[in-house]
Amino acid sequence: MKKRLGPVFWIGLIVILVINVSPYLWTLITSLKQQNEIYNVKILPKGLYFDNYVQVISESGFLTNILNSIVVSGATALICIIIGVPAAYAFARLKFRFQNTLFMLVLFITIFPGIFIISPLFSFLKEIGAIDTYFALILPYVAYFTPLVVWILTGFFRTIPRAIEEVAIIDGCGIFKVITLIILPLSLPGILTVGIITFTLSWNEFLFALIFTSSDSARTVPVAISQFQGIHSLNWGQMTAAAITATIPIVLISVALQKYIISGLTAGAIKE
Repeated sequence: MKKRLGPVFWIGLIVILVINVSPYLWTLITSLKQQNEIYNVKILPKGLYFDNYVQVISESGFLTNILNSIVVSGATALICIIIGVPAAYAFARLKFRFQNTLFMLVLFITIFPGIFIISPLFSFLKEIGAIDTYFALILPYVAYFTPLVVWILTGFFRTIPRAIEEVAIIDGCGIFKVITLIILPLSLPGILTVGIITFTLSWNEFLFALIFTSSDSARTVPVAISQFQGIHSLNWGQMTAAAITATIPIVLISVALQKYIISGLTAGAIKE
C-alpha cells in the first residue's frame, strides 16, 4: 500500500520552491521596468519595458562578452575533460604508489581559495603578455577545475563493472581500445555532466575575469554585467536584463542535455 504524502511535505516543498524561484522571478520583473519604477513599492510594472534588452543587446558590447564567455567556458570544459578522463580512469582502475595521497591532493585543490594565487598568476601572465586574452582565463580555469573533473569522474568510472573491461581484454582489445570503445561510451552521461558543470563554473567565475581582463575583447559575462552602472547609481534595469540574457545559453544547454545530467549525477552514487 502506497504511503500518502502529508501536508507538511507539500508545504515544505512549496516554501523551498518559492525561495528558489523568487530571485529569478524578481530579476525578470526588474528587467522589464523603467528605471524610475524599480524603487517603487509595486512589484509588477505598469507595462512591459523591453528597452533594457534592446540597449543591452544593440547599444553595448554585451554580445561580444557572451561570445567571450562561450569561447572561454567551452575551451575550459573541453580541455578539462581531455585531461581529466585519463587521470580519473587511472585513479579508478590502476594501483600505483602514493595513489591515495595524490587523490587527497586533488580534493584539496578543488577547495583551495583562488585569491591566494591571484598575485603570482597575474605577474606570470603579464610577463608573457597574456593579460586581457582568452589564454589568461582558460589557463587558471583549467588548472582550477580539472581536479574537480577528476574527482567526479573517478567515482563514476568505479561504477562501471570491471568484468566488461576484462572480457574486452580477453578478446584482444588493448587498453586504448578499451577506453575509447567501451569506457567512453558507457561514461558519456558522466562526462557530459562534468562538462556542463565545468562550463557553468567557468561562465560564472568573476574574480579571475575581473583581474585578468580589461576590455570587451576578452571580458566575460559576470564582469560585463557589473559594468552596467551610471555615475551616481546602478542601472538595475540593464543589469538585470543582461543577467537574464546571459542565463539563456546555460538554460538551453541544461535543458537539451537534461537526461544525461540526471543519469550522470545518479550513476555516481551507485557502488560497483
